[in-house]
Amino acid sequence: MISFYEALEEIDKAVGNKKLAVEHIDVTDSVGRTLAEDIFSPRDIQPFDNSAMDGFAVKLLDLSLVSKEHPVTLKKSAIIAATSSVLRHAIVPQTCVHIMTGAVVPDDTEAIVPIENVMIKGDDITFFSCPQAGAHIRRKGQDFKVGQPVLSAGTKIGAQHILPLTTLGISRLRVASRPRVLFIATGAELVTDLDVPLQGGQVYNSNAYFAQAYLYSIGAEVDSVVIDEDDQQKFFDILAEAQIKHYDLVVSSGAVSAGAFDYVRTELERAGAGIIYHKIALKPGKPNLLARLPSGQIYLGLPGNPVATAVGMRFFVRRVLCMMMGGKIEDPISARITHDFEKKAPLHLVLKGSMIVSEDGIAEVTVLDGQESFMVNPFLCMNCWVFVPQDKSHFTCGECVQVYPI
Repeated sequence: MISFYEALEEIDKAVGNKKLAVEHIDVTDSVGRTLAEDIFSPRDIQPFDNSAMDGFAVKLLDLSLVSKEHPVTLKKSAIIAATSSVLRHAIVPQTCVHIMTGAVVPDDTEAIVPIENVMIKGDDITFFSCPQAGAHIRRKGQDFKVGQPVLSAGTKIGAQHILPLTTLGISRLRVASRPRVLFIATGAELVTDLDVPLQGGQVYNSNAYFAQAYLYSIGAEVDSVVIDEDDQQKFFDILAEAQIKHYDLVVSSGAVSAGAFDYVRTELERAGAGIIYHKIALKPGKPNLLARLPSGQIYLGLPGNPVATAVGMRFFVRRVLCMMMGGKIEDPISARITHDFEKKAPLHLVLKGSMIVSEDGIAEVTVLDGQESFMVNPFLCMNCWVFVPQDKSHFTCGECVQVYPI
């Protein structure tokens, strides 16, 4: 039995430098995808000096003596609309230029005075104060400069990235291809059709539904098969077909422990797979298995208990796919535990937790009731996983723990 962190090291070595192919996609289709190259700004943004307000472009010397008691009136010499094709204007002394938000400012503009701060009478514009130099002018390159780093390879594109990318005029991105994953649910007790009433000894095949949803959420394409009978030959045949179809990763749940009907390791070895590890000092999920199929594909065997499967998906499957896509391995969040906690077994615990930000701005986490590996009710209110390291026997209230979002 190896430690949790040794298992992560073995996963990293097994994946090695294996990277998925790269494809070009429209930026509008990129949310959830992983960048395969660094992105640099192709242009200045703002692309030109422009007005941040509807108002009047002025030279400060013309307003240097203005006050509420001694207003100054300037002649409006021109009006500039917000358009991409603009005749450049210069400000003649003792005049101002009426300008719209987003319009190119005249070359010698020193400030913009908002329209609500002046009095307008025909072409006579009366000012009651002198603005600061540069007031309400958006400068060329103030947001982005040509060649400036924008996003780095390995970034997972979120909706928040679309605004700057499209502002820069970036229409297409190079991203890692979606990994193709085969998920195998095993167990004679499984019922996949949720509309079929359960008979004695049966349970719904929730692991398959969860796995498909979770894998899709992290950017994978998923095929799912069910072995709802203890048929070792069927499993062996599925392994052979998985290698022919060249899946990037094969994952199973169940039949991976040491029971009379736990055949995953036996059939993997019969198929010529190399077993890398087959037990982790982890709860839930001690009988985890990592193997390499003869074709070179990575195989992860997860326990059948639903929470153990969820933990394996979150910390092992996700890690494999993240590395294949060239993504960044995440760091944990540090949070204060809100109560004392005692651990019995010398295992690395991954616990269902609920994290909030306290009034003083500190993350606080509570370990929820219902930590058994068959109990999924806490998934309705949990938002994180709490780590209790193998060599840690207890936490006291207020002590910091490592937390990962669910």
